[in-house]
This record gives sequence, C-alpha cells and structure tokens, in this order.
Amino acid sequence: MDDSRESIFEKARDLGRLISQTPEFAYLKSANRELADDREATELLNELRTLQEKVLGHIDKGEDIPDELRTEMDELQGKVQGSTRYQMLVSTQTNFEKLMDKVNQEIGQGIKAGEESRIIIPS
Repeated sequence: MDDSRESIFEKARDLGRLISQTPEFAYLKSANRELADDREATELLNELRTLQEKVLGHIDKGEDIPDELRTEMDELQGKVQGSTRYQMLVSTQTNFEKLMDKVNQEIGQGIKAGEESRIIIPS
C-alpha cells in the first residue's frame, strides 16, 4: 500500500480515537448500556422486533397486515417510546449523529479544498 493511503488510514484511526473521547460518544455508550440493563425495556423491544417480523412476513407474502397486528404494534411502540431509557437513547443517538454529520461536512470541505488546490502532492 502506498504511503498516502496509509497516511489516510492512520488519520482515520486517529479521528476514530478522538470521536471515542467525545461526550456525545460517552453519552451514547452509557445510554445503550442503561437500556440493555433495563429488563422491561429490553423485553418490550424484543416483543416489538417479533411483531415487526410478523408484519414483514405479511408484506413479503403480499398480504394485508391484520388490524389486530397493527393495533398491537401501535400499542407496543407507544410503550417503548414512553420508556425514559429509550428516550435517552434516542436523544443521545441524535446528538451523536449531529456530531458525525459535522465530521462528514468537514471531511467534504477538506476534499473540496484539495480538489481546488493547485499543489500537487506526490503519491
């Protein structure tokens, strides 16, 4: 592998290490752990996944989703979304995604600046 690519990968690893040290990452990791430790919320999520699989089964077969299944899913989604730990996870995921969006914007700006640069970097 040439030196320029290895340099890119090294900087990517450095960026990953820096991201892992941000408050957004720490909060996300903590919220995931707290939700995983919440037995009731975990059971609700597992039930929701099971219902989602049933819905997908009907869709795959080209069938209409039974009203009872829709109602059960709606009720279960309401319970899941009412969980404080689930709300915390969604909030921390959103904040982490905002951070990653900003990182991607900055990478894009760096690429644009590199394209516009007249300096030729040997590979």
